Amino acid sequence: MRVTTIRIHSLRNHNDTETDFSPEMNIILGHNGAGKTTILEAISIASLSKSFLPTPDSLLINSAQSKYSVHAKAQTDLQVPYAVTVSFSAGGRKHISSSIGDSLSPKDIIGEMPVVVLSPDFKAITFGAPDDRRRFIDALLSQCSKRYVEEAIALKRIIKQRNDLLTSAKKTGFLDTAMLDLWTDSFIASAAEITARRFVFIEEFMPYFTESYSRVSNGKEMVSLQYQAKTLPKVTINSSTKKNELLHLFNDIAKKCRNEEIRRGTTLFGPQKDDLYIGIHNGEARDYASQGQHKSLLIALKYAEFQYLYAQKQEKPILLYDDIFSELDATRTRNVLQTVLETGAQVFITATEAHQGMKGLTESIDKKTLIVENGCIKND
Repeated sequence: MRVTTIRIHSLRNHNDTETDFSPEMNIILGHNGAGKTTILEAISIASLSKSFLPTPDSLLINSAQSKYSVHAKAQTDLQVPYAVTVSFSAGGRKHISSSIGDSLSPKDIIGEMPVVVLSPDFKAITFGAPDDRRRFIDALLSQCSKRYVEEAIALKRIIKQRNDLLTSAKKTGFLDTAMLDLWTDSFIASAAEITARRFVFIEEFMPYFTESYSRVSNGKEMVSLQYQAKTLPKVTINSSTKKNELLHLFNDIAKKCRNEEIRRGTTLFGPQKDDLYIGIHNGEARDYASQGQHKSLLIALKYAEFQYLYAQKQEKPILLYDDIFSELDATRTRNVLQTVLETGAQVFITATEAHQGMKGLTESIDKKTLIVENGCIKND
C-alpha cells in the first residue's frame, strides 16, 4: 500500500496542509511542536479512523476551528486506487467515506489501508499494564479481520451494559435476574469468540516475533510469548481449545462469580482481564529486561506485526516511525533502517534532525524530505 497524497484541514496546528509523498521513504523533519507527528496522525486517521496517540477527537481539532478533516489518496500493491475522507465536528460524530462507500463506520475502513506504527509512546507494550498489551493484540487483529472488530465492539458494549446493571443492583438492592442472565449469555458468547481468536493469534504470531527478535539481537537471546487467560483454569486452555469448550468454561466461572459480582457491582471474569506474557531468558520482560532489551523487544514486535499483517492481508502495510531514532544510537538506527528498507514498504519517519544513522542507507532509494514549521510543510 502507498499513500500518494494527503490533505489535512484543522488538525492540531495544521490549518490547511496538502502534500504528496515518495512511494518509498519519507523523512519529516521539524522542531518539537512543529506539527511533524500530526502528518503521521493524519495517515493513522485515514487508516484506523483515529490517531495512534491516545487523544480524543475533540482535542485534535485546531483551537480556532470546530471541525477537522483528513483526505488521503493511495494505491494498493496491485495499483488499485483508494481514497478515504474522515472528518469530525466538535460535539458531533465522525463522518467517513471512501472508495467503498459513504456514511461508513470505523470498522468499514480499518484494514483497508494497513499501517504499522512505532512510537516511543508504545513502549508500555513491553513493560506497562495488561491493558497496553491487550490493546496491541486488538489493534493488530482488527486490521486483519472485520469480524474481530465487530466482536471487540460488541464485547465492549456488552460489558458496559452488564456492569451498569450490576452497579445499579448494588446501589438500589434490586436486581433484574432475567436481564442479568441475558447479558451474561451474550457476554459469554462474545468472550469465547475473542479468547479463542487471541489464543490462535499468539500461536500464529510467535514465529514472526522470534525470527524478528533474533535479527534485532543477532540471535543472542531467546524470547517467548504466551496468552494468559487470567480468569480461566490455566491447565485447560491453549490455542487448540475449541470455542464450545470455552463457552462451557465461561459458564462455569460465571456461576462461581455471580454472587461476588452482585456484591461488588462489576464483571469479574472475561478477556478484558487477560494479559500477554512477553518472556526473555525464561523471565518476564516487564521485570527482567534491560532498557536496551525493551527497545529491541518493541522493535521486534512491530517488525513481526508488519510481517504478520502482510501475510494476512497480502498487502504491504505502511510504516509510520514517530521520533524513534532519538532513543537509538547510530548502530541500532542503521540496523532498524536496513530491516525497514528490506521490506519494500512505504516508510514515514519523523525526527528533529537527520540522524547520522540514516546517512548512506537512504541515498539509493526514492526519498522525499519534508520540513515542517508551525503546521506548514516546506519541501527540502
